[in-house]
Amino acid sequence: MRENNRGFGDMNGFSKRELTNCFKCNFKLSCFFQHLEPAAQKVWNDIRLSRLFGDDEDIYAESQKPSGIFVVCKGRAKVFTIDLKGQQMITWIRHPGELFGHIALFSQNEYLCNGRSMGTTILSYIDSKTLGEFLNSYPKTYLLFLHKIANEVRDIQLKLTDTAYKPAKSKVAQTLINAISFKSRNTDKPAIYGLKRTEIAEITGLALETVVRTLADFEKKKIIKREPKAIKILDYHILAKIANPHAKPGLTP
Repeated sequence: MRENNRGFGDMNGFSKRELTNCFKCNFKLSCFFQHLEPAAQKVWNDIRLSRLFGDDEDIYAESQKPSGIFVVCKGRAKVFTIDLKGQQMITWIRHPGELFGHIALFSQNEYLCNGRSMGTTILSYIDSKTLGEFLNSYPKTYLLFLHKIANEVRDIQLKLTDTAYKPAKSKVAQTLINAISFKSRNTDKPAIYGLKRTEIAEITGLALETVVRTLADFEKKKIIKREPKAIKILDYHILAKIANPHAKPGLTP
């Protein structure tokens, strides 16, 4: 495994320097922060540290002891494992507003996965001691964490079902939908930025050749359009139907 030039587990790189204001953040409606009670929101905003990561920079490593939790403020972070042959499997891609690292911290075990930035990324960080004091001061937050963890367990169950039963084209379609850029989500032609074909393969568990063939088929049918730095969704409704052919009309996956 490669070495991080800042060193795994070195949280000294986090400071107030890159910190964004939660109350003014464009992604706050998608953030854990939004569900906190007003008094807790102010404290949450104040106790965070922040750090700027370059593209493909390590955040933490498998078997490392967690020392806090992270929130994506800008960019993306992937959570993944690597097998003995060096092949990656992506478990999660965390988007702006999403919190991660909490499962390992609350379980009091080492990380089972690696964390790495995807593109230029800003993360917020709250160390375990500060988080514990925050939770004791605002105990309603415990229920929010419980709700989040329960939903993530449900998501894992759905992923296992998809892995067992969904065809390749449905897996690729759902991955594209999940990766739509926040800023383009409500536009006529939403777009996906910075998602590589290899990463789609790592998320879906499909062979790279299958992913390439599926994307080419989607493009031929004018469902998507591949550009040098983006994938544009030309027909979202058809893509959503491919992703979940048994969904009820009017519902998106």
